[in-house]
Amino acid sequence: MYRSINIILFFISIVQAQALDEFFIDGNNHFNKKNYNKAILSYSQILELGFSSQDLYLNLGNAYFENKDYGNARWSYEMGLKLNPLNEDLNNNNKINKSFIDDYIEVPQNSILDNINIFFQLLSISQFILINSILILTTAISFFIYKVFEIKILKKLFILLSILSFIFLLISFTKNLWDKNNKFGIIIKNESIIYSAPYKNESIEVSKFYSGNKVKIIQSTDIWLEIYSFDGRKGWIRAQDIRNLY
Repeated sequence: MYRSINIILFFISIVQAQALDEFFIDGNNHFNKKNYNKAILSYSQILELGFSSQDLYLNLGNAYFENKDYGNARWSYEMGLKLNPLNEDLNNNNKINKSFIDDYIEVPQNSILDNINIFFQLLSISQFILINSILILTTAISFFIYKVFEIKILKKLFILLSILSFIFLLISFTKNLWDKNNKFGIIIKNESIIYSAPYKNESIEVSKFYSGNKVKIIQSTDIWLEIYSFDGRKGWIRAQDIRNLY
């Protein structure tokens, strides 16, 4: 029975992989023919299946850019940069795209925070926890073998693994806090109104943001997000006007 299930899962994975390739190739063909809306649809179908890659986000961003949708283009490039912050094509195209954004708000540069962010983006929180779990298990095994067979070198290994386990536990905890306190989004509506409270009323309009600008998300309700911009403005925006970068 288990063998039959494994065979079924194997064939499903093959069919799914073929579908992903077809969507990607279709997207590239549509892009080359300048059918950018169809290219966006093909690339987006891959994301809907739960798969992503640097190349996918790059091509999707390029299709949005050619379609003059600079908000979604920036979202695509920055999602790709979350997978690899050092990707040269994504960085270059993102920089070019920013020059087309109306009333662009410059994100302050901080080399220390940028490097911390790059480090935390290397692995997901689940991957950090997995590594830490493996280290803890290996530490326990080495300690058990040391106690049973009294092999001195295993005592040093146990101490080393204990230190590494503690470090990764601390990193996992810190990353979890970092991710919770550093949620960002990209404005994708051409002109989005910011309110001083989470409801629509002309009397509490604070200001406007334009598509493509990046904001920090502080908290949310079902249909509203409280955001903070890098030029110091703060207020509430409709959730549908923002595409989350997490």
